[in-house]
Amino acid sequence: MAMEITPILLSAQSLDAKVRNEAEANLRQFQEQNLPLFLLSLSVELANNEKPNESRRLAGIVLKNSLDAKDAMRKEHLVQQWMVIEISIKSQIKDLLLRTLGSSVQEARHTSAQVIAKVASIEVPRKQWPELIGSLLNNMTQQDGPAALKQATLETLGYVCEEISSQELVQDEVNNVLTAVVQGMNLAQHGPEVRLAATRALYNALEFAQTNFENEMERNYIMKVVCETALSKEAEIRQAAFECLVSIASTYYDVLEPYMQTLFQLTSNAFIKKALSSLVPMLLETLLKQEEDQDQDDSIWNLSMAGGTCLGLVARTVGDDVVPLVMPFVEANIVKPDWHCREAATFAFGSILEDTTAWTLSRVFELLHSPANGFSVICPENLHRIVAVLLESVNDAPHVAEKVCGAIYYLAQGYEDAESGSSLLSPCLPGIISQLLKTAERTDGGDSKLRSSAYETLNEVVRSSNIVETSHIITELLPVIMNKLGQTLDLQIVSSDDREKQGDVQASLCGVLQVIIQKLSSADETKPIILQASDPIMILFLRVLACRSSTVHEEAMLAIGALAYASGPEFGKYMPELYKYLEMGLQNFEEYQVCAITVGVVGDICRAMDDKVLPYCDGIMSHLIHDLQSAELHRSVKPPIFSCFGDIALAIGEQFLKYIESAITMMHSAAQICAQMNTSDEEFIDYGNQLKRSIFEAYSGILQGFKNSKPEVMLPHAGHLLQDESVTKAAVAVMGDLADSLGSNTKILFRDNTFYVDFLGECLQSDDEQLKETANWTQVMIARVMVS
Repeated sequence: MAMEITPILLSAQSLDAKVRNEAEANLRQFQEQNLPLFLLSLSVELANNEKPNESRRLAGIVLKNSLDAKDAMRKEHLVQQWMVIEISIKSQIKDLLLRTLGSSVQEARHTSAQVIAKVASIEVPRKQWPELIGSLLNNMTQQDGPAALKQATLETLGYVCEEISSQELVQDEVNNVLTAVVQGMNLAQHGPEVRLAATRALYNALEFAQTNFENEMERNYIMKVVCETALSKEAEIRQAAFECLVSIASTYYDVLEPYMQTLFQLTSNAFIKKALSSLVPMLLETLLKQEEDQDQDDSIWNLSMAGGTCLGLVARTVGDDVVPLVMPFVEANIVKPDWHCREAATFAFGSILEDTTAWTLSRVFELLHSPANGFSVICPENLHRIVAVLLESVNDAPHVAEKVCGAIYYLAQGYEDAESGSSLLSPCLPGIISQLLKTAERTDGGDSKLRSSAYETLNEVVRSSNIVETSHIITELLPVIMNKLGQTLDLQIVSSDDREKQGDVQASLCGVLQVIIQKLSSADETKPIILQASDPIMILFLRVLACRSSTVHEEAMLAIGALAYASGPEFGKYMPELYKYLEMGLQNFEEYQVCAITVGVVGDICRAMDDKVLPYCDGIMSHLIHDLQSAELHRSVKPPIFSCFGDIALAIGEQFLKYIESAITMMHSAAQICAQMNTSDEEFIDYGNQLKRSIFEAYSGILQGFKNSKPEVMLPHAGHLLQDESVTKAAVAVMGDLADSLGSNTKILFRDNTFYVDFLGECLQSDDEQLKETANWTQVMIARVMVS
């Protein structure tokens, strides 16, 4: 009978160090005194969908660590411990793990897949889990089985194949595994998540397929599916398929001759894009190596003609990506007096002509159209003619229409912040918006690229518009976009393609709503429009979040952040429904961009709600601390988390005291990481700078939060702030906050760390007006302390 360990697991993640240490000691004691019951209790916790995600997550981690270790001696000890557990207990644990593969929580499924593989690595070589493969295959053959179960099962099969050797399975089991995995890659039957898991599982199963690759019919089928998967729209799936092809080529090269043409086409299309930056300059160089008499006989094949032909084929293969690499060559050589250069420029331009006309217009508008800065190739007299031509051209073929959208984008952008206070483009806005909405609805594009371009351009048109002149137009656009978003929620979804399209459209429409919210809330006169519509807008966003698509999550979260900023403290009425989605976002380690954006939205909400966010802070801080502690979460999410600490502290003031120990501990640890970073690696330098800045932003928010009630709380930590002379802009503000918040208590601190004098002096010489202003304020704050 399993023990109830939920409270202990939750306490082991407490922000209170005393509570946490006591819980960890209790877990160790339980493990040492009764390992079989301990492992069974962990398995029950992991399998129970009624349990909190936090306790299930830790249960899975502890369970996995109880079966495997990097150290060989430790691993052997764990194996022996497992081997002596009673068979009935082990059977219960294994059944619970298999049941967890059907959990509604992705993290629980993923952890269970890993633990099953660890158990398999112990038992399968000893012939002690003969029914494992059959149980997993049963999940795949259930006709109406949930996609999540199939995805988790394929993930498990992949992990199992990775953990055991090819001799451990009989051929019938290998055949069944390969059949399940290859069928899981089928585009018509499964969504992207299942196909990705299947492709990754195949990569691990290829070592077992020796006999299958010796059979021509089976080999043909496997190769056909892998090659088709290599053309998938999803980049992750394509990458996994190419990894399979690499493994196949290294393991079964002798039987690949019949597939070489197909493999060549796949790899050339994939790798030409990778090689563009090196290949295109080389081809352009050949265009300058004409023979003196070649213009008299075009039938002669020579180096420059070969280079131009190859450039044209490259352009046809990769499309638009070639244009930015060729146009600088054209622009540089077309004006040179040497005929070789002018002809080479013409030849290069002709080779990519199909992709250049609308693109060239967009580049002209981007570089030569800036009324706010006093110059533009467009005059008031020809603007309406230009707009008319663009709106007519956007009806052209999809690849042309996409470039026209780009031209409209930069045309609108150029009129932002025009000095006259009035935008010449304002009268054209109704026609532009109407045409962009029609373009977004086109069905002849083949994929979502044109639709995305149309909506991105619409966003820029709204963002760059003159709010005084166009508020009525944007106000009329709001219900149109809301209606379109509402329609996507009622679509009948019958395939993975339907689900993908729904997600793409919802993401684009959420993006448009975000820009409209920001635009209308930027002026006191139009802000009430957003406040009046906030309830139906928020209902739409919550329904979108319920669709569980990561792309939609990103865009919907960003739009919610904008609505929070506009609504202020009134946003609190949405938190009971929104909070569960914030939790989901903060726990989404795999799609880390979603996690990063959710962290940013939490900051927006704190700034909007101030102390009304307090009831949600325990949960939020717990997730943020866990995120910082996780080795699985992408490092780029961690700097925004520290900044979020500052937002929370600023919002709730002295109530942040209960979190101060955990927050400061994490900030000190991050500062130590910065100090130990490889300073010869630019990527690490950039990351270190982001981390430093976010730490100082956190300190700034915490100091200001405690300023009016308990400034002395931060005094023990003040010295740490002035130990790093390579601080970024945020550090200037923090020094001012130190002086302002702690007053005369910092006098000795500043006297002993005089580098700040030169540092502030350099900042005051900066061209950055904001930095100069902050440095000046900081200098005044410190001077006030020093003379007190």
